Amino acid sequence: MNKKLGNPEQLISAYELKFDAGSADGKKVILVHNGGMEMMFSKDNALDILYLKYNGKNISFLSKNGINDNRGTFINRFEAGFLYTCGMDNISDLNSDKPMHGSLHITKAENVKITTTEDAVIVEGVVKETALFGKNLALYRRFTVKSDSVEINDTMVNEAFVDSDYVMLYHVNFGYPFLDESLEIKMNLSKSEGRTPYAVQGLKDQFIITAPVDGGEEQCFYNYSKDGVVDLINKKLGVSCQMVYGLDTLPYQVEWKSMVSGDYALGIEPATALFNNFKMMPIKAGEKKNFSIKLNFSQI
Repeated sequence: MNKKLGNPEQLISAYELKFDAGSADGKKVILVHNGGMEMMFSKDNALDILYLKYNGKNISFLSKNGINDNRGTFINRFEAGFLYTCGMDNISDLNSDKPMHGSLHITKAENVKITTTEDAVIVEGVVKETALFGKNLALYRRFTVKSDSVEINDTMVNEAFVDSDYVMLYHVNFGYPFLDESLEIKMNLSKSEGRTPYAVQGLKDQFIITAPVDGGEEQCFYNYSKDGVVDLINKKLGVSCQMVYGLDTLPYQVEWKSMVSGDYALGIEPATALFNNFKMMPIKAGEKKNFSIKLNFSQI
């Protein structure tokens, strides 16, 4: 017991809150503080992370739509945030009868549990995709927040009595001031491809962050990682972030690069499939699939 502490929440805490005004009115969230880490989870959005700050510096990208109540079309409600999990029924708009980037993010988390230890806050919950005479998929989510890291561990279980299918993409988004011209991006790739002709033209500069450009177009690159490691370093800001993800169940990666003024964003997106070779993955009755991503932050 630390005699200098009247309450350990001075150092590490998790508060369940509810917005009561504006476009986010009614949204239920969990605000977590642990040392240098501050982040907000949304109970109404599959426990995805609405924002992340490290040592008081913003790391994530929040779109013009802001935090909202999930109403409207995708383009009008997409918050981005730090983590926008796509699936389990769609990524991008490839499954035309499902929502853009899937139903997962707009599904409420159930059985949410928060545990605080001496050095971590653990947020857990389950998100389900079900249908009468159809799927019964459950994604059991566990986030471990330490003073300089967040670890995402998801276990998908097919709780039906017949085989099913799924797709997953972890849309991890970086924004200003972490994202600016001084950001270095390092990956060990076997190959990389551009999604559109404009992206193909920019392939040689895919890791170069420019100043914002008024108007213009986003670029998406398909990256084939050798080790599942991405290093993002901003020496000017004095912050680095290393992402490590499991290639066994997330063998692909999409890099979303938008240098557009007001939509200035970088997405690093480990996935089970790419948009140009979209394929749902099989999961047998009772089978489990594990997905893991760890993000380590440091002051440099």
